[in-house]
Amino acid sequence: MNPHLQSSADPSRSSEEIRQDFLQFFQAKGHEAVPSASLVPEGDDTLLFTNAGMNQFKDVFLGTGQRPYSRAVDTQKCLRVSGKHNDLEEVGHDTYHHTFFEMLGNWSFGDYFKAEAIRWAWELLVERWGLAPERLYATVHEGDDDFGVSADAEAYDLWHAQTSLPEERILYEPSKENFWMMGDTGPCGPCSELHVDLRPPEARRETPGRELVNADHPQVMELWNLVFIQYNAHPDGSLEPLDDQHVDTGMGFERMVAVLQGEESTYDTDLFAPLLQAVADLSPRANIQGYDDLHIDEDDEREQVRIALRVVADHIRTIAFAISDGAMPSNEGRGYVIRRILRRAVRYGYQTLGLEEPFLHRLVDPLLEKMGGQFDGLTEQQEFIERAIQAEEESFLETLGTGIEFFERVVPHVTRFQETDGEETDGLLGELQQDAQALDLLEKAYVDADDSGTVLHRFARTARGGALPGQIAFLLHDTYGFPIDLTRLMARERGLDVDMEGYETLMDRQQERARAASDFAVDQSSVHAWQPVSEGDASVFVGYDRDVVDDAEIRAVRGGEADDAHQYEVELSHTPFYAEAGGQVGDTGTLHVEGEQVRVLDTQQEEERIVHTVDTLPEHLEGSVEAKVDTDRRDQIRAHHTATHLMHAVLRETLGDHVQQKGSLVAPDRLRFDFSHFDAVEEDVLRHIERRVNTAIQENIPKQEARNVPIDEAMDRGATALFDEQYGDRVRVITFAPDFSMELCGGTHVDATGEIGLFRVVSEGSVASGVRRVEAVAGRAALGHVESELETLTQARGQFRSLHTSLPEAIAELQEERDRLEDEVDQLRRGQLSDQLETFIAENTTPVGQVSVVTGRLDRASTDDLQELGQQFRDKLGEGAVGVLGSVDEEEEKVHVVATVADDLLDEGQLRAGDLVGTLGDRLGGGGGGRPSLASAGGRDPEALDAVLSEVPALVREHLG
Repeated sequence: MNPHLQSSADPSRSSEEIRQDFLQFFQAKGHEAVPSASLVPEGDDTLLFTNAGMNQFKDVFLGTGQRPYSRAVDTQKCLRVSGKHNDLEEVGHDTYHHTFFEMLGNWSFGDYFKAEAIRWAWELLVERWGLAPERLYATVHEGDDDFGVSADAEAYDLWHAQTSLPEERILYEPSKENFWMMGDTGPCGPCSELHVDLRPPEARRETPGRELVNADHPQVMELWNLVFIQYNAHPDGSLEPLDDQHVDTGMGFERMVAVLQGEESTYDTDLFAPLLQAVADLSPRANIQGYDDLHIDEDDEREQVRIALRVVADHIRTIAFAISDGAMPSNEGRGYVIRRILRRAVRYGYQTLGLEEPFLHRLVDPLLEKMGGQFDGLTEQQEFIERAIQAEEESFLETLGTGIEFFERVVPHVTRFQETDGEETDGLLGELQQDAQALDLLEKAYVDADDSGTVLHRFARTARGGALPGQIAFLLHDTYGFPIDLTRLMARERGLDVDMEGYETLMDRQQERARAASDFAVDQSSVHAWQPVSEGDASVFVGYDRDVVDDAEIRAVRGGEADDAHQYEVELSHTPFYAEAGGQVGDTGTLHVEGEQVRVLDTQQEEERIVHTVDTLPEHLEGSVEAKVDTDRRDQIRAHHTATHLMHAVLRETLGDHVQQKGSLVAPDRLRFDFSHFDAVEEDVLRHIERRVNTAIQENIPKQEARNVPIDEAMDRGATALFDEQYGDRVRVITFAPDFSMELCGGTHVDATGEIGLFRVVSEGSVASGVRRVEAVAGRAALGHVESELETLTQARGQFRSLHTSLPEAIAELQEERDRLEDEVDQLRRGQLSDQLETFIAENTTPVGQVSVVTGRLDRASTDDLQELGQQFRDKLGEGAVGVLGSVDEEEEKVHVVATVADDLLDEGQLRAGDLVGTLGDRLGGGGGGRPSLASAGGRDPEALDAVLSEVPALVREHLG
């Protein structure tokens, strides 16, 4: 603990107490405590992850939404791992950057303003938490001629008048530091920041803290940002005062905990200490007993271990919270970001901490002990989160070790070329050419090179500049699953760069992965302006109670000659049409205006507007509108939506409470339901689920609907909420028996379950790691599905009309006969393959010194065939022999090889089958391994098999020296 931090640092004050103290302080000031929004922003495609506390209130600032309260306080989960706020590269290497963090904030929506925000900030930090006033500095906006805004003298005067801050510790700062904008246009305003100087007295006397504010000094840092939203920015750069002024504050929780607990680093607080110790406890290295208990003599190694511990402790928080909010590791978008972070943590654990088995999932429990009380989503999904992480770890660990060996084999050669001048290049090329394994790897990376000489010179040209070639970085990514930032990190640790131009050129030749994560911007060029038609309230949905309205007015239209002929859009004053949301498709139907009928092709939500896509615009836009929903289609949608609720309840009842909805589609002809579960749902379980849903349908359970329910009350009742959706403060609750199905839902439903009629599961399968999908049909669609199945069954029965046995028995007899014949064919095929071994021995034997090398190609041989034939081959060859067999799988475009080595050669220690197939696998575009006596490999380059088999004698000669 640093004794100079502040006068009342208290390490016994827990992070839980600090968080609650903040929330309760502002609750006492009339603020509504609101829950954190999901890390996955709901309905905002401009954001990859929630990265600031204001995200969930963005609609209020834009004037498109409102809340039932004018003051709020919260702690917001945030991720900053891409784009402008990219902390990933620094995490672990310093002691204060994080990918996941909490942002404490208090908010005013047109209520209080600068005076209260400043006074309460000082009251909390100094009077309640005891920060030393002489260590605090406030910054205010100095004004900006480009904006036409003068200095924020109001905030300056308030800091001086309401606190004990002298004028020399109230600093004017430029717009870069003290003017906040949501974007190029929209709400904005000056901000006022509080900074703390944590240096010891002698350093403070030598250099005044005011000179280090906003200078990136690690001990003179920002604590709290008070944003005063008072302007609206226009496209021309001008600012217009807002009618309603707002306050938006943000305090980094982890940083504040460090200050209040008297620690210089956030990792030294109780937020991270349990996780750091848990990671150390998992490490098999005896000299790692704890973050501050390392029995390591070398300073560099000790620091590398601490970096690894910090990386793992930070990243497990990010991974667990992201998965709980629906961001599953995957190959694109948000999921790819989480996969990158997870693999970064695994690499540090594997390479530095000796953790060669899955370990991250075992850290969820200590994380829950620290944070589960504040964030229920973690606790309720613990099992699912653990299994999702473990599956990702196991997948990556399969290739991690091989990828690291590849990297370590090539990097020394890069370093040698970097450290020498051009005159020594020929000698280094010769050394590299003698390193057969490194050369094999390079040839695998430079797939477009004509020969090994070209490979060597291209490698040398890049390496002389101190860079790992892009071809190698791409191979690590494409074959071994290394994200490029992980490769760059490993290179940086060795003092090298990465040839990013070469890497990106190769990436452009295949489907983009890494850069898909940032492809979340809205294409404004495709958005046409709305043309107002009438004034008044707009886009009120009345479709829960009515299928038709006859007194609507057109508020605005969009579309024209530049648009597709069927892409006109209409906004009504009120409408019975349901806009697509929550997986339920939008309604269709008709609009009748002054005797003219217009077809509604779809209905969507666009911010506060309900948008009706129509085939044409009515001639008279000002007339009264009759809006009529296609009730037949809606009835089928309602049946499928209610069936989805029933199935969700049965899935949780049958499989466990870990089941959470991860996506859905509710259409008139089918439903699709994605849910968290790792194992395939067996056929008998699916049939049980189907029967249980149909039982609920037959019971004709009436719908209970409650609108405008406070969300806290709804959750207390036991309603199921989706963790990746953001709900308002008041919600709609749909219940079919309180002890069976109760969900927060905005969709349309049947009045009683009996209206559904019938439910039938169509299929079940996997859509992502830890996510299963059930497709099903209900109502008339289910009846049609059953009729189709019966028709197929009738046709099948007709083929057995002459048999006396039942249809199931007849089919079973046919299957047995088919299996018997397949076995006979398989035995004949294997016998023919076995006979070819004698031919290979007679015709394809090459002497290499005292060793006989025999090769052969077997068409139509599977991997299992090769394993069995390889052992036969070894027995037939006897002592002093090496055998290699190869086969091509034309359907999957793969190639397989098996190598055998005689016992006497193994005793001499000169040759191992595993070493041999490793080289063969590389040359075939893959890899492999196995026992010293018999090993196998696979690859993706079938055309190379004949050439590789011809090279086997030379490879054996090389291995024998």
